[in-house]
Amino acid sequence: MSTNTVSPLFVGRADELATLEGALGRARDGASSTVLVGGEAGVGKTRLIREFAERAEGARVLVGGCLELGTDGLPFAPFTAVLRRLVRDLGRDAIAELLPGGSTRGLGRLLPEFGEPEGDGPEARARLFEQVLGLMERLAEQRETVLIVEDAHWADRSTRDLLSFLVRYQRSDLPLLIVVTYRADELHRTHPLRPLLAELGRIDWVTRLELRRLSRREVVEQASSILGGLPGRLDVDDVYSRSEGNPLFVEALLAGDGHDTVPESLRDLLLASVERLPEETQELLRVASAGGARIEHALLTAVAGLDEGSLSRALRPAVAGNVLVVDGEGYSFRHALIREAVHDDLLPGERTRLHTRFAKTLEDNPLLLPATRAAIELAHHWHAAHDVRPALISAWRAAAAARKATAYDEQLRMLTRVLELWDQVPDAAELLETDHLEVLSTVILVAHLAGEFERAISLSRAALRLVDPERDPTITAGLLRRRGPGRLRPRARGLRRRPAHGGPAGARLAAQRAARQDPGGSGAHAQHARRLGGEGGARR
Repeated sequence: MSTNTVSPLFVGRADELATLEGALGRARDGASSTVLVGGEAGVGKTRLIREFAERAEGARVLVGGCLELGTDGLPFAPFTAVLRRLVRDLGRDAIAELLPGGSTRGLGRLLPEFGEPEGDGPEARARLFEQVLGLMERLAEQRETVLIVEDAHWADRSTRDLLSFLVRYQRSDLPLLIVVTYRADELHRTHPLRPLLAELGRIDWVTRLELRRLSRREVVEQASSILGGLPGRLDVDDVYSRSEGNPLFVEALLAGDGHDTVPESLRDLLLASVERLPEETQELLRVASAGGARIEHALLTAVAGLDEGSLSRALRPAVAGNVLVVDGEGYSFRHALIREAVHDDLLPGERTRLHTRFAKTLEDNPLLLPATRAAIELAHHWHAAHDVRPALISAWRAAAAARKATAYDEQLRMLTRVLELWDQVPDAAELLETDHLEVLSTVILVAHLAGEFERAISLSRAALRLVDPERDPTITAGLLRRRGPGRLRPRARGLRRRPAHGGPAGARLAAQRAARQDPGGSGAHAQHARRLGGEGGARR
């Protein structure tokens, strides 16, 4: 009896596949729509999407996935992946011809090939959204287009906002189908994707599709397909009861050789396929697990410290065993849960060393990844390595990179981390060339831009406790104003009218502007702040 890693037979998803094909049929007839596909981890969302994409004959299928690094999503990750694919297939000039005026500089926020983006702030963000929507519409005018965004439970705020914009404002008369997948079991009560799904689900052209677990009969079909015949010594009832109809868990159980006692915990089930690989492959998978669910080939090569031949020999068993899959110019774990299980199995010291290696590699080779992604990944790795000094510096720089991409939620997350690490780094003010109050003021401003108004109000109250109204009247007035509409008292208005051309107040105001406009501390505003601080003895 032959054994496959996964079932060659597509089992138990006829209705769900018919729903997706029906949506594509309506799109072909000129009625755009969106399908939201949810289900627990391992239930088969990726397999369903793959089968659907293979059957979408004649359609242009664009796939991008959200990436997860610890608790930090990467801004616009699925749209960057889609745009990179389009550049590879069509070329930059062909994409420019599809956009009004042939200008692609707004897309430079997603890919550097399109040049340095112009401007900053909410207007720049709106232009980016309009350009992405316009590009999708022009592509759909050429031929029916399917945009697939996978793993939306990992989507950052910026990605969710852009996705919502595309779904709400897609033209109704174009052959455009948007498909979004997410892990339903990840959506805890306060998960930010929950309200978005609820809102989108009320739109007429949006369909929600929940993947159920397989029935016992379907599990028997899956097992028979994997094993090449009806199960013999394996007890189907045991497989079904342990897996509870989750296709991924069925695969993990059937991967045993019949002599091992399969533990009941999911982690050990997921690690079973890893532990049968050669030791050098397991070691490489441990390295890759620290890099996230997807890792670029060049980055893995640099961190692993192997030559191409040795790397290929170690990778092949993982790819053949379907633990890793080739994903463009990199590799992905077949399921994110496998990566999580491998990473969780690392010893504490081993985990710290690996994240430190990733961080140092990215510092030595910043061009291994696009600038924004490299900055955020670097901050993630130093934080995971518990090295507070470089974690503080990299989070500060990642905030600047996120601001440049108008990814305000990510900027807020990085700045919040700076605040959390501040007291752990004695010379934080000297390292960042700013002080705690300036960082706090910047966090308040960015919280407003990210739509976190209650948080901004709470932080403003905390900041007011650190300010001397007589010494810093301008900043005091600004903080009072940001506590909320209508809360600017007459005293605050009087404080705001006081001139602050030099001395401590002037230095504070200039530094506040520097923190907002140049978190790296190297621009003209920062220099002006330091000059005023020197003249007036402003405290750091």
